[in-house]
Amino acid sequence: MTKVLIITGRYLPGWRDGGPVRSIYNLTEWLGDEYDLRIMCLDRDHRDTVRYPDINVDEYNTVGKAKVWYTPAFTEEAIEKLSSDADAVYVCGPYSDYARIALKLKKAAKIAAPLFVASMGSFSAEAFRIKGLKKRLFITYMKLTGMFDNVTWSVTSKREEDELKAVLGSKSRCIIASDLPRRGTYEHTHTKEDGTLKLCFISRISRKKNLSAIPDILALTDDTLNIRFDVYGTCEDREYLDECSRKLDTLCQTRPGISWEYKGETDSEKVPEVFAGYDAFLFPTLGENYGHVIAESLASGCIPVISDTTPWLDLNDRECGYVCPLKDASAFASALNEIGLMSADLIKNKQSRCISYISSVNENSVRTSGYRRIFGS
Repeated sequence: MTKVLIITGRYLPGWRDGGPVRSIYNLTEWLGDEYDLRIMCLDRDHRDTVRYPDINVDEYNTVGKAKVWYTPAFTEEAIEKLSSDADAVYVCGPYSDYARIALKLKKAAKIAAPLFVASMGSFSAEAFRIKGLKKRLFITYMKLTGMFDNVTWSVTSKREEDELKAVLGSKSRCIIASDLPRRGTYEHTHTKEDGTLKLCFISRISRKKNLSAIPDILALTDDTLNIRFDVYGTCEDREYLDECSRKLDTLCQTRPGISWEYKGETDSEKVPEVFAGYDAFLFPTLGENYGHVIAESLASGCIPVISDTTPWLDLNDRECGYVCPLKDASAFASALNEIGLMSADLIKNKQSRCISYISSVNENSVRTSGYRRIFGS
Protein backbone atom coordinates (compact mmCIF):
# COMPACT_ATOMS: atom_id res chain seq x y z
CA MET A 1 0.00 0.00 0.00
CA THR A 2 1.34 3.45 -0.95
CA LYS A 3 2.65 5.28 2.12
CA VAL A 4 1.97 9.02 2.26
CA LEU A 5 3.45 11.38 4.88
CA ILE A 6 1.33 14.50 5.44
CA ILE A 7 3.05 17.29 7.39
CA THR A 8 0.73 19.89 8.90
CA GLY A 9 0.78 22.29 11.82
CA ARG A 10 -2.04 20.81 13.86
CA TYR A 11 -4.43 17.91 13.69
CA LEU A 12 -7.06 16.17 15.79
CA PRO A 13 -7.98 16.40 18.58
CA GLY A 14 -7.14 20.02 17.84
CA TRP A 15 -9.72 22.09 16.01
CA ARG A 16 -8.82 25.79 16.32
CA ASP A 17 -7.10 25.89 12.92
CA GLY A 18 -10.49 25.24 11.30
CA GLY A 19 -10.36 24.40 7.59
CA PRO A 20 -6.85 22.87 7.39
CA VAL A 21 -7.65 20.32 10.11
CA ARG A 22 -11.00 19.54 8.49
CA SER A 23 -9.32 19.17 5.07
CA ILE A 24 -6.89 16.52 6.28
CA TYR A 25 -9.49 14.66 8.34
CA ASN A 26 -11.89 14.51 5.37
CA LEU A 27 -9.06 13.22 3.20
CA THR A 28 -8.32 10.40 5.64
CA GLU A 29 -11.99 9.48 5.91
CA TRP A 30 -12.38 9.10 2.15
CA LEU A 31 -8.95 7.72 1.14
CA GLY A 32 -7.66 6.07 4.30
CA ASP A 33 -8.63 2.63 3.02
CA GLU A 34 -6.69 3.13 -0.23
CA TYR A 35 -3.46 4.59 1.17
CA ASP A 36 -1.29 4.22 4.26
CA LEU A 37 -1.71 7.79 5.51
CA ARG A 38 0.76 9.11 8.07
CA ILE A 39 0.40 12.58 9.62
CA MET A 40 3.07 14.61 11.42
CA CYS A 41 1.86 17.53 13.52
CA LEU A 42 2.43 19.46 16.74
CA ASP A 43 1.38 17.87 20.01
CA ARG A 44 -0.97 20.71 21.03
CA ASP A 45 -3.64 22.97 19.57
CA HIS A 46 -3.23 26.60 18.53
CA ARG A 47 -2.24 28.79 21.52
CA ASP A 48 -2.26 25.85 23.96
CA THR A 49 0.72 25.49 26.30
CA VAL A 50 0.08 21.86 27.21
CA ARG A 51 -0.05 18.87 24.90
CA TYR A 52 -3.13 16.85 24.11
CA PRO A 53 -4.04 14.29 26.77
CA ASP A 54 -3.74 10.57 26.06
CA ILE A 55 -1.29 10.75 23.16
CA ASN A 56 2.12 9.19 22.66
CA VAL A 57 4.69 11.79 21.64
CA ASP A 58 7.28 11.14 18.92
CA GLU A 59 5.68 7.89 17.88
CA TYR A 60 2.67 6.97 15.78
CA ASN A 61 -0.84 7.00 17.25
CA THR A 62 -3.86 5.55 15.42
CA VAL A 63 -6.42 8.31 14.81
CA GLY A 64 -9.33 7.27 12.63
CA LYS A 65 -7.94 5.92 9.35
CA ALA A 66 -4.50 7.50 9.77
CA LYS A 67 -1.43 7.15 11.96
CA VAL A 68 -0.46 10.43 13.62
CA TRP A 69 3.01 11.38 14.89
CA TYR A 70 2.71 14.15 17.48
CA THR A 71 5.84 16.22 18.12
CA PRO A 72 6.64 19.16 20.43
CA ALA A 73 8.61 20.84 17.62
CA PHE A 74 9.47 20.25 13.98
CA THR A 75 13.13 19.42 13.41
CA GLU A 76 15.19 18.46 10.38
CA GLU A 77 16.07 15.14 11.96
CA ALA A 78 12.44 14.18 12.64
CA ILE A 79 11.12 15.22 9.23
CA GLU A 80 13.97 13.43 7.45
CA LYS A 81 13.34 10.30 9.53
CA LEU A 82 9.60 10.14 8.85
CA SER A 83 10.10 10.92 5.15
CA SER A 84 12.67 8.19 4.67
CA ASP A 85 10.19 5.38 3.90
CA ALA A 86 7.39 7.48 2.40
CA ASP A 87 6.29 7.11 -1.23
CA ALA A 88 5.07 10.73 -1.23
CA VAL A 89 5.46 13.68 1.15
CA TYR A 90 2.63 16.24 1.28
CA VAL A 91 3.21 19.56 3.07
CA CYS A 92 0.33 21.84 4.07
CA GLY A 93 1.20 25.40 3.05
CA PRO A 94 4.48 27.07 1.99
CA TYR A 95 5.19 29.55 4.81
CA SER A 96 5.47 27.39 7.94
CA ASP A 97 8.66 26.24 9.64
CA TYR A 98 7.98 22.61 8.68
CA ALA A 99 7.52 23.62 5.04
CA ARG A 100 10.86 25.44 5.01
CA ILE A 101 12.55 22.40 6.57
CA ALA A 102 10.97 19.99 4.07
CA LEU A 103 11.93 22.19 1.12
CA LYS A 104 15.50 22.47 2.40
CA LEU A 105 15.74 18.70 2.85
CA LYS A 106 14.35 18.07 -0.62
CA LYS A 107 16.87 20.44 -2.22
CA ALA A 108 19.66 18.68 -0.33
CA ALA A 109 18.36 15.31 -1.63
CA LYS A 110 17.61 14.16 1.92
CA ILE A 111 13.98 13.51 0.96
CA ALA A 112 13.89 10.97 -1.85
CA ALA A 113 10.09 10.80 -2.28
CA PRO A 114 8.22 13.30 -4.46
CA LEU A 115 7.43 16.45 -2.48
CA PHE A 116 4.04 18.12 -2.83
CA VAL A 117 3.15 21.45 -1.22
CA ALA A 118 -0.46 22.54 -0.81
CA SER A 119 -0.83 26.13 -1.93
CA MET A 120 -3.75 26.74 0.48
CA GLY A 121 -4.63 30.03 -1.21
CA SER A 122 -1.24 31.52 -0.39
CA PHE A 123 -0.75 33.28 -3.71
CA SER A 124 -4.05 35.08 -4.22
CA ALA A 125 -4.25 38.87 -4.26
CA GLU A 126 -6.40 38.69 -1.13
CA ALA A 127 -3.74 36.65 0.70
CA PHE A 128 -1.12 39.30 -0.03
CA ARG A 129 -3.23 41.98 1.62
CA ILE A 130 -2.08 40.55 4.94
CA LYS A 131 1.70 40.65 5.62
CA GLY A 132 2.20 41.00 1.88
CA LEU A 133 5.72 42.44 1.99
CA LYS A 134 6.98 39.69 4.30
CA LYS A 135 5.43 37.02 2.08
CA ARG A 136 6.91 38.48 -1.11
CA LEU A 137 10.39 38.70 0.42
CA PHE A 138 10.12 35.06 1.50
CA ILE A 139 8.96 33.95 -1.96
CA THR A 140 11.78 35.90 -3.64
CA TYR A 141 14.35 34.25 -1.39
CA MET A 142 12.94 30.76 -1.99
CA LYS A 143 12.92 31.28 -5.76
CA LEU A 144 16.48 32.66 -5.85
CA THR A 145 17.81 29.74 -3.80
CA GLY A 146 15.97 27.18 -5.89
CA MET A 147 13.93 25.87 -2.96
CA PHE A 148 10.80 25.58 -5.11
CA ASP A 149 12.56 23.80 -7.99
CA ASN A 150 11.76 20.24 -6.95
CA VAL A 151 8.18 20.83 -5.80
CA THR A 152 4.81 19.96 -7.25
CA TRP A 153 2.05 22.23 -6.00
CA SER A 154 -1.35 20.98 -4.88
CA VAL A 155 -4.07 23.50 -5.75
CA THR A 156 -7.82 23.26 -5.38
CA SER A 157 -8.91 24.93 -8.63
CA LYS A 158 -7.74 26.30 -12.00
CA ARG A 159 -8.12 29.76 -10.55
CA GLU A 160 -5.73 28.94 -7.72
CA GLU A 161 -3.29 27.44 -10.22
CA ASP A 162 -3.35 30.65 -12.28
CA GLU A 163 -2.77 32.75 -9.14
CA LEU A 164 0.20 30.60 -8.15
CA LYS A 165 1.81 30.71 -11.59
CA ALA A 166 1.39 34.48 -11.73
CA VAL A 167 3.62 34.70 -8.63
CA LEU A 168 5.99 31.72 -8.99
CA GLY A 169 6.21 31.45 -12.76
CA SER A 170 4.37 29.69 -15.55
CA LYS A 171 6.59 26.61 -15.38
CA SER A 172 5.50 25.74 -11.82
CA ARG A 173 4.14 22.18 -11.67
CA CYS A 174 0.59 21.96 -10.32
CA ILE A 175 -2.02 19.26 -9.75
CA ILE A 176 -5.61 20.26 -9.07
CA ALA A 177 -6.99 18.39 -6.07
CA SER A 178 -10.18 19.89 -4.65
CA ASP A 179 -10.65 19.53 -0.91
CA LEU A 180 -12.78 16.55 -0.01
CA PRO A 181 -16.06 17.11 1.84
CA ARG A 182 -17.28 16.13 5.25
CA ARG A 183 -19.39 12.99 4.95
CA GLY A 184 -23.17 13.35 5.09
CA THR A 185 -25.81 16.06 5.22
CA TYR A 186 -27.73 17.29 8.26
CA GLU A 187 -31.28 18.02 9.25
CA HIS A 188 -32.13 21.71 9.34
CA THR A 189 -33.70 22.37 12.75
CA HIS A 190 -34.64 26.05 12.58
CA THR A 191 -38.04 27.22 11.32
CA LYS A 192 -38.01 30.74 9.97
CA GLU A 193 -40.51 33.26 11.33
CA ASP A 194 -42.09 35.96 9.16
CA GLY A 195 -40.23 39.27 9.22
CA THR A 196 -37.17 37.81 10.94
CA LEU A 197 -33.72 36.75 9.85
CA LYS A 198 -31.42 34.60 11.95
CA LEU A 199 -27.85 34.97 10.67
CA CYS A 200 -24.51 33.50 11.66
CA PHE A 201 -20.84 34.01 10.89
CA ILE A 202 -18.65 30.96 11.56
CA SER A 203 -14.94 31.28 10.94
CA ARG A 204 -11.66 32.25 12.51
CA ILE A 205 -11.70 35.84 13.76
CA SER A 206 -9.01 37.26 11.51
CA ARG A 207 -8.86 40.10 9.02
CA LYS A 208 -8.90 37.72 6.06
CA LYS A 209 -12.40 36.56 7.01
CA ASN A 210 -13.66 40.17 6.85
CA LEU A 211 -16.06 40.24 9.80
CA SER A 212 -15.61 44.03 9.92
CA ALA A 213 -17.59 44.41 6.66
CA ILE A 214 -20.74 42.98 8.22
CA PRO A 215 -21.95 46.05 10.20
CA ASP A 216 -21.94 48.06 6.95
CA ILE A 217 -23.92 45.30 5.24
CA LEU A 218 -26.50 44.99 8.01
CA ALA A 219 -26.94 48.78 8.10
CA LEU A 220 -28.31 48.61 4.54
CA THR A 221 -30.90 45.91 5.19
CA ASP A 222 -34.64 46.54 5.29
CA ASP A 223 -35.39 48.28 8.60
CA THR A 224 -38.63 46.32 8.96
CA LEU A 225 -36.67 43.10 9.48
CA ASN A 226 -35.78 41.78 12.91
CA ILE A 227 -32.25 40.45 12.52
CA ARG A 228 -30.38 38.24 14.97
CA PHE A 229 -26.69 37.93 14.15
CA ASP A 230 -24.36 35.51 15.98
CA VAL A 231 -20.59 35.19 15.56
CA TYR A 232 -18.71 31.94 16.18
CA GLY A 233 -15.00 31.36 15.84
CA THR A 234 -11.56 31.19 17.36
CA CYS A 235 -10.22 34.68 18.05
CA GLU A 236 -6.83 34.96 16.37
CA ASP A 237 -6.75 38.76 16.58
CA ARG A 238 -8.20 40.30 19.75
CA GLU A 239 -7.68 43.84 18.50
CA TYR A 240 -9.65 43.02 15.36
CA LEU A 241 -12.47 41.39 17.33
CA ASP A 242 -12.70 44.49 19.55
CA GLU A 243 -12.85 46.69 16.45
CA CYS A 244 -15.67 44.59 14.95
CA SER A 245 -17.52 44.49 18.28
CA ARG A 246 -17.52 48.28 18.54
CA LYS A 247 -18.93 48.62 15.03
CA LEU A 248 -21.65 46.05 15.69
CA ASP A 249 -22.55 47.63 19.03
CA THR A 250 -22.89 51.03 17.37
CA LEU A 251 -25.10 49.54 14.67
CA CYS A 252 -27.41 47.90 17.21
CA GLN A 253 -27.74 51.18 19.12
CA THR A 254 -28.80 53.06 16.00
CA ARG A 255 -30.88 50.35 14.28
CA PRO A 256 -33.67 48.90 16.41
CA GLY A 257 -34.44 45.34 15.42
CA ILE A 258 -30.81 44.23 15.02
CA SER A 259 -29.00 42.35 17.77
CA TRP A 260 -25.74 40.45 17.87
CA GLU A 261 -23.58 38.25 20.11
CA TYR A 262 -20.12 36.70 20.00
CA LYS A 263 -20.69 33.03 20.88
CA GLY A 264 -17.00 32.10 21.14
CA GLU A 265 -15.22 29.04 19.81
CA THR A 266 -17.05 26.08 18.31
CA ASP A 267 -15.67 22.57 17.99
CA SER A 268 -15.44 21.60 14.32
CA GLU A 269 -17.62 18.54 14.93
CA LYS A 270 -20.46 20.78 16.12
CA VAL A 271 -20.39 23.21 13.19
CA PRO A 272 -23.13 21.42 11.15
CA GLU A 273 -25.38 21.38 14.21
CA VAL A 274 -24.84 25.13 14.68
CA PHE A 275 -25.53 25.92 11.02
CA ALA A 276 -28.77 23.93 11.18
CA GLY A 277 -30.14 26.47 13.63
CA TYR A 278 -29.87 29.52 11.32
CA ASP A 279 -31.58 30.87 8.21
CA ALA A 280 -28.41 32.08 6.51
CA PHE A 281 -24.63 32.20 6.73
CA LEU A 282 -23.12 35.63 6.06
CA PHE A 283 -19.48 35.34 4.95
CA PRO A 284 -17.90 38.30 3.08
CA THR A 285 -14.45 36.67 3.18
CA LEU A 286 -11.49 38.24 1.40
CA GLY A 287 -10.71 34.86 -0.12
CA GLU A 288 -10.93 31.07 0.27
CA ASN A 289 -9.09 28.47 -1.78
CA TYR A 290 -11.93 26.06 -0.94
CA GLY A 291 -14.11 27.10 1.97
CA HIS A 292 -15.13 24.08 4.05
CA VAL A 293 -17.40 26.28 6.08
CA ILE A 294 -19.42 27.13 2.95
CA ALA A 295 -19.82 23.46 2.09
CA GLU A 296 -20.94 22.75 5.64
CA SER A 297 -23.52 25.53 5.61
CA LEU A 298 -24.98 24.05 2.43
CA ALA A 299 -25.02 20.54 3.91
CA SER A 300 -26.99 21.88 6.89
CA GLY A 301 -29.51 23.80 4.78
CA CYS A 302 -28.17 27.15 5.98
CA ILE A 303 -28.25 29.48 2.97
CA PRO A 304 -24.79 30.96 2.26
CA VAL A 305 -24.46 34.65 1.39
CA ILE A 306 -20.82 34.92 0.38
CA SER A 307 -18.31 37.08 -1.47
CA ASP A 308 -17.11 36.34 -5.00
CA THR A 309 -13.63 35.42 -3.77
CA THR A 310 -14.21 31.68 -3.27
CA PRO A 311 -14.65 28.74 -5.70
CA TRP A 312 -18.38 28.60 -4.90
CA LEU A 313 -19.37 30.93 -7.73
CA ASP A 314 -22.36 28.98 -9.07
CA LEU A 315 -24.65 29.30 -6.04
CA ASN A 316 -26.81 31.96 -7.71
CA ASP A 317 -27.34 29.81 -10.79
CA ARG A 318 -28.12 26.78 -8.62
CA GLU A 319 -30.59 28.82 -6.57
CA CYS A 320 -29.04 27.63 -3.32
CA GLY A 321 -27.20 30.73 -2.17
CA TYR A 322 -26.00 34.21 -3.05
CA VAL A 323 -22.61 35.27 -4.41
CA CYS A 324 -21.98 39.00 -4.02
CA PRO A 325 -19.17 41.30 -5.20
CA LEU A 326 -16.74 41.61 -2.31
CA LYS A 327 -16.87 45.40 -2.08
CA ASP A 328 -20.61 45.82 -2.77
CA ALA A 329 -22.31 45.97 0.64
CA SER A 330 -25.65 46.74 -1.00
CA ALA A 331 -25.57 43.43 -2.92
CA PHE A 332 -25.11 41.51 0.34
CA ALA A 333 -27.91 43.52 1.92
CA SER A 334 -30.27 42.83 -0.99
CA ALA A 335 -29.62 39.09 -0.64
CA LEU A 336 -30.36 39.25 3.09
CA ASN A 337 -33.55 41.21 2.44
CA GLU A 338 -34.71 38.58 -0.03
CA ILE A 339 -34.13 35.79 2.48
CA GLY A 340 -35.66 37.79 5.32
CA LEU A 341 -38.87 38.39 3.40
CA MET A 342 -39.24 34.75 2.29
CA SER A 343 -42.08 32.67 3.66
CA ALA A 344 -41.29 29.52 5.62
CA ASP A 345 -42.27 27.40 2.58
CA LEU A 346 -40.02 29.29 0.18
CA ILE A 347 -37.05 29.11 2.49
CA LYS A 348 -37.58 25.38 2.99
CA ASN A 349 -37.38 24.97 -0.77
CA LYS A 350 -34.13 26.95 -0.82
CA GLN A 351 -32.72 24.84 1.99
CA SER A 352 -33.58 21.65 0.12
CA ARG A 353 -31.75 22.99 -2.92
CA CYS A 354 -28.68 23.63 -0.74
CA ILE A 355 -28.59 20.04 0.49
CA SER A 356 -29.28 18.54 -2.94
CA TYR A 357 -26.57 20.66 -4.57
CA ILE A 358 -23.83 19.88 -2.06
CA SER A 359 -24.66 16.17 -2.14
CA SER A 360 -24.02 16.19 -5.90
CA VAL A 361 -20.83 18.23 -5.54
CA ASN A 362 -19.50 15.92 -2.84
CA GLU A 363 -20.18 12.76 -4.83
CA ASN A 364 -18.36 14.16 -7.84
CA SER A 365 -15.37 15.49 -5.87
CA VAL A 366 -14.70 12.11 -4.29
CA ARG A 367 -15.10 10.22 -7.56
CA THR A 368 -12.70 12.49 -9.48
CA SER A 369 -10.31 13.42 -6.65
CA GLY A 370 -6.93 14.75 -7.77
CA TYR A 371 -5.37 13.38 -4.59
CA ARG A 372 -5.11 10.02 -6.34
CA ARG A 373 -2.86 11.68 -8.94
CA ILE A 374 -0.76 13.18 -6.15
CA PHE A 375 -0.43 10.07 -4.04
CA GLY A 376 -0.13 7.62 -6.92
CA SER A 377 -0.89 3.94 -6.41
